[in-house]
Amino acid sequence: MPPVMKDTMQAYFKLLLIPFLGMLLAACNGLVVAPKAVAMYDLGIVEMLEMPPGRAPAQIQLRAPSWLNSSAMQYRLEWDRPFQRRAFVESRWVANPSELLARSLDRAILGGSPVANECRLRIELDEFVQIFDSETSARVEIVARAAWLPARSDRVLARKEFRLTQDSIPATAEQGVAAYRRLTRQLSLDLAEWLEELDRTSGQGLNGRAQCRA
Repeated sequence: MPPVMKDTMQAYFKLLLIPFLGMLLAACNGLVVAPKAVAMYDLGIVEMLEMPPGRAPAQIQLRAPSWLNSSAMQYRLEWDRPFQRRAFVESRWVANPSELLARSLDRAILGGSPVANECRLRIELDEFVQIFDSETSARVEIVARAAWLPARSDRVLARKEFRLTQDSIPATAEQGVAAYRRLTRQLSLDLAEWLEELDRTSGQGLNGRAQCRA
């Protein structure tokens, strides 16, 4: 075959190949599935509690470990390496759990109490996780330690641990959020009840001005 004819046929073949490649790329792009949007959750707006005058703290300080200072929604699988913490891929908190919980407790305990005490309520958040006991059964767990402190001292006047669990069935991330909301409400009620009982159980006037100004 003469060189000129050979070059002409190659050029013609390339021209035919370009539309074919374009159609092939278009077909491949049509097969690409768009990623799912990440679902963002919060703890909602908790109801403000009616605290007796002088029983609410001047402020609530909540501290959490580093692994809870992210927006990841964490869980465990009891049947598969239960000591491993995992995180949902398509579900997240709008902020880290300690921030969400602190905001909810602040609203519940301080929001409806115009007359506050001078003591501080410090809360150490130890656990905030959803636990799957099976593929159809799950629960959420919140563990926290509360300490009652004077205004200008870290001397602990009283302390108590709170361990709360709530079933989340069906076992999904969304049902877990609903359980977290119920537990947040329950934690605020338990803390308020504990603060009201401090004077009655100790007999030392732990809510009194003399103790809180120390």
